[in-house]
Amino acid sequence: MEKKKILIIGFGGTIAMVVDTKRKALVPAKNIHEIIEMVPQIKDLADVDFVDLENLDSTNINPHHWTKLALFVSDNMNKYDGFVITHGTNTMSYTASALSLALGRGLKKPVVITGSQLPLISIGTDAKFNLENSVKTVLTAIDKKIAEVVVVFSDVVLRGSRTVKISESDFKAFDSPAVDPIARIRSTGIFFSKDAFRIDDSIPFDCNPHFDAGVLAGDLTPGQSPSLIREVLKSGACKGVILKSHGAGSVPSQGEYNFLPLIRDSVYTYKIPMLVSTKFLGGNSYKEVNDEPAVEAIEAGAITQVI
Repeated sequence: MEKKKILIIGFGGTIAMVVDTKRKALVPAKNIHEIIEMVPQIKDLADVDFVDLENLDSTNINPHHWTKLALFVSDNMNKYDGFVITHGTNTMSYTASALSLALGRGLKKPVVITGSQLPLISIGTDAKFNLENSVKTVLTAIDKKIAEVVVVFSDVVLRGSRTVKISESDFKAFDSPAVDPIARIRSTGIFFSKDAFRIDDSIPFDCNPHFDAGVLAGDLTPGQSPSLIREVLKSGACKGVILKSHGAGSVPSQGEYNFLPLIRDSVYTYKIPMLVSTKFLGGNSYKEVNDEPAVEAIEAGAITQVI
């Protein structure tokens, strides 16, 4: 049987670190070939090509990088059966979400993002395990006609747009509290759930790779002054606001900490959309919620988020 053609895209992170023998320190690999040489088994699994697109600590990833990555995947969509992206863990979930939105439900090829807590050269590293399983996940997804952006880390496959980092040191560093893992990695194979997105030929592929950096996201805390956010709205640089509420969409509605006038001014005066979400992992904000402060936020013009 002819091997599937996979593109591995280097995008930096711990997984792409090697030892600089002169400095006796970890430094980014010169190219992704250095990494692959340490995991030669993946060449037995698929016809693999490699490209270095970025070599960054993921803390420095920004929307411009997401646009670059989305366009690169889109431009190569017809050349490969699937894609694996190596990435740093600090902002991996953000990149996974951004790429999911940019590539959309019309995606026709599986895209896996992976990384590691330790470099490939470290004893007991998770990098080799994650990289090998990422290739296996792509191949299984191809066979089952599954096409979406996912994060492969430890023994789970998570929907990219629902992934959060939960630990800076555990090998099981990511979770998807609002959506169950779409696949489990076992010694006997990769097992996808019925909820994984299958290729839908009725939806054309359409890459929308551009992002706006002018979105303010913040947790609501007791005693937080609405005037702080109002100053941002008045600056002209803000294009949208996400408020992570105390509960299922509720915001303070009394006295000097009343956020309802701020919401009204944001939406109707400054023409800046304001979305009220929740700060709880796996939580939702609901239009049907009976909490009066949440209902008042909606009536004031806020958008609610339902996962």
